[in-house]
Amino acid sequence: MDTLHHPEEIIERIGGCGRFQVFLSVMSHLLKLPTVLSIYLMVFSIATPNWRCADAEDESSSMSIFNTVSYYSNFTIGNLTDEVSLDSDNGTKSYNNFKNCKNRNGTQCKNVVYDGDMKTIVSEWSMSCDLPWVPSTIASIQMLGIFFGNLVSGQLADSFGRKFPLFASLLLLIIANLVGYFSSSWLMFGVARALCGIGMGTYLTVQYSLVTEVSLPRWRPWIVAFPTWPILACGFALVSYLMPDWRKLHILATVATVPFLCLWWFVPESFRWHLSHDRTHIAKDIIQRIGKFNNRVVSDETVMELLNTTVIASPSGDKKKYSFIHLFKTGKLAKITCLSAVNWLALGLLSYGIQYGIQALSGNFFLNLFLFSIITVPATFIAIYLSNAIGRRKTVVLTYTVSTVGCLLVGIVQYIDTDLRDSLTNGFALFASLGIGIAWGPVQLMTLELYPTVVR
Repeated sequence: MDTLHHPEEIIERIGGCGRFQVFLSVMSHLLKLPTVLSIYLMVFSIATPNWRCADAEDESSSMSIFNTVSYYSNFTIGNLTDEVSLDSDNGTKSYNNFKNCKNRNGTQCKNVVYDGDMKTIVSEWSMSCDLPWVPSTIASIQMLGIFFGNLVSGQLADSFGRKFPLFASLLLLIIANLVGYFSSSWLMFGVARALCGIGMGTYLTVQYSLVTEVSLPRWRPWIVAFPTWPILACGFALVSYLMPDWRKLHILATVATVPFLCLWWFVPESFRWHLSHDRTHIAKDIIQRIGKFNNRVVSDETVMELLNTTVIASPSGDKKKYSFIHLFKTGKLAKITCLSAVNWLALGLLSYGIQYGIQALSGNFFLNLFLFSIITVPATFIAIYLSNAIGRRKTVVLTYTVSTVGCLLVGIVQYIDTDLRDSLTNGFALFASLGIGIAWGPVQLMTLELYPTVVR
């Protein structure tokens, strides 16, 4: 009777963690650049620069009152803060209505003036008073696109392999960011962000399947959890600070994505996927290519013997096409799917909630964006160690606990009357972001390893 093998044994025979695995891991992390740029582009694009209502300034140009000495005072009516000043030279009184859409007489502000060089869709299409709901709506549309991309790419990855949807997502991001750059209205921009969401959702779903399926379990935490994402996000914070224009950033994202399409000719399909679809000879060729890359040449006879006795786990023991319904094919799979869904829901709500909430924090937008990214980098290495030392599940529980404590403290601080409220809010939000940033690696890794190849 033949001895049954598992795919890990084949990987060991062709080099384990060899040059090919290192090459593919580096490529998978570099491929994050287009998605990081596209996601944080949205965070920047819907940010609201400092602004004021200038209606009172226009009115004051025809007024001449209190022709006396200069004075300056602040007063607040509801949520309206005016700065009132009198010019002693011409006796002109002016009002600067900061971040308020109602004038002192209750009328709607007609002349919104944005300060500084920061150009976003809010300032370009003057959304602060007339269309305040549009930025958050477009962000929601993008999130729906990500959700749709998640669903569709799973079926695509089973039907056509991991490689096709991965590179299709890059092509879609190029098209979407170009459409975003040429947008002449917020409706057109919303369509562009929906397409971006589909591309990002597709990439995020299949990104690690390709690389982890040719890697050994002990190296997967390093492959999945290495903090490339926050490092690239720090880079975006710097680039957006130097070039604070949403259109130029869209062009940058487009140009930066194009070179990655060339990797199509260097990245092979997963041999596990070919095995699960009875394409043994194609799998053999890929394995030999990997072995040659790793200086581990294996004969045709040896490879075929290994493949013919290799077990690819299946929820029902058969060989056929798989679909979304197979996530619930058995009681065990249904349990894994339901619990993983809750896990990912919490991860997404916290992560994206914090990302899109950065603009609401006090202080400089670009500095906050940098801090919320850089804080994750050193802690991620701890998560990599813990994933191997205490397991994926315990690491996830620990990181979620950190995030929960941080979020609770942010909420509590809002009910405390103190001059340090803004600083404490930023600090505790950073603490929550630290936990959820670390959680991404173990959560992705645990999800990948819980499902068999044919369902993954």
